[in-house]
Amino acid sequence: MAKVFEDFVATALAEAWSSRPGGTWPQYPTTLDEEGDITMKVDVVHTVDGRPRIVADAKYKLESASGRYPNADHYQMLAYCTALRVPIGWLVYASGSQGTRSRHVRETGVEIIEYPLNLDVAPNELLEQMAELATGAWQSASVAAR
Repeated sequence: MAKVFEDFVATALAEAWSSRPGGTWPQYPTTLDEEGDITMKVDVVHTVDGRPRIVADAKYKLESASGRYPNADHYQMLAYCTALRVPIGWLVYASGSQGTRSRHVRETGVEIIEYPLNLDVAPNELLEQMAELATGAWQSASVAAR
C-alpha cells in the first residue's frame, strides 16, 4: 500500500501543477554528498527553470497515540531540503488527527510541513485535499523564491 500511496501523491501533485511553470518529477534522483556517493530518490520534486522549488515525501504511516510522526521522517526531509536547497518540505501522511503542522528546524531556515490526508472520504474529496496541498505548496514556494 505504501507504493500505491506514494504513486497517488506523485500523480495528483503532478496533475495539480500541470498548468504551472516547470515540471513535476516522481522519484527525483539526487545525492546528499558532493561526491555523489550518497544517493537519494525524492518522492516528488517540482522544478522551475531546472531548479527544485517544491519537495514532497509521501508517508503511508499513522501517527503515534500522542499524535506524532516518526522523527526519522523529518530527518529525511531535512536531508532532501538541504541537498536540493529548498526551504520548505512537505511530508504527506495517509492520516492524522492533528491537522497540518509546521516544524521549523533550528538554525537552518528549513520548514517541514506535516500534511495528513483523510483517506476515509470519497475520491473527489481526496482529490480536493490534494488540490489544497498543491495550492499551499505552490504559494509557499512562490513566497520563498522572492
